[in-house]
Amino acid sequence: DLTNPEDQKRLGISFMNNFNEAKPITAIPAGELSEENAYKIADYYVEEQLKTRGTIAGYKIGTFARGEYDNGPVEGLSGPVTAVMFSNGIHKSGTHISIDCCNMSFVEADFGAVVKSDAINSAKSDLEILAALSGFIPFIEMPDIIQPVEGSTNVSGIATNYDFRNAFIGDLIATEPTTEWIDRLNNFSFTMINETGELLAEGKIENAYEPLYRVRNMRDRLLLRGRSLKAGDILSLGNMGAIRPLKENLYFDASVRPVFRGNIATVSYI
Repeated sequence: DLTNPEDQKRLGISFMNNFNEAKPITAIPAGELSEENAYKIADYYVEEQLKTRGTIAGYKIGTFARGEYDNGPVEGLSGPVTAVMFSNGIHKSGTHISIDCCNMSFVEADFGAVVKSDAINSAKSDLEILAALSGFIPFIEMPDIIQPVEGSTNVSGIATNYDFRNAFIGDLIATEPTTEWIDRLNNFSFTMINETGELLAEGKIENAYEPLYRVRNMRDRLLLRGRSLKAGDILSLGNMGAIRPLKENLYFDASVRPVFRGNIATVSYI
């Protein structure tokens, strides 16, 4: 009974075994799990992760296009998904992670923000939000999908903490609360290459999202979960347009998201 707190706790704790053994969970049938209860299960899972995965380093956001939820819930979600990131899963640029770590992983070209003060929790305008940030960081996520190939849903993805496992971060790009910086944040390009310099993907942030819009919505969704932001929190704003699986798989259409070619992924921001 996924409405029962004891069963929610039992399920959330059980996901740790799937995480450690890098194996998919049993599918949770669509309709059996509400968004509200999925977050309750996720909180139990997060508590279990914190026993071995360090501290809460920040948060990530997913399933989100501008205006997507303006007219009400979409496929059981009242808004974009938020998930917790752990300090033991945040790695400096240049760190090596074996693809054998995971059930199904990929490299994703993301963009991250770093919180400067808890003023972000009450910031109203984009300039106020920018003032409450230290700046932004290059960010590559390497999650591990422990949802099954068949039968997974966005709601069940909430329960498994949206599959966070690893991420790589670059140096902080310090920003100032100015309209010029807002314009720069909304108008950069990115590339993803491998160690031979082969171009694997490229794109523009304007075709993905506005970073401060994402920060605002992530903040709002986290506050609804009872999680306020604090100085030092890293906010992963999501895929800019490049996901490359690290091995052959049944999760992605290879014509859309081909397997990563090489051993080293480098994402550059231009």
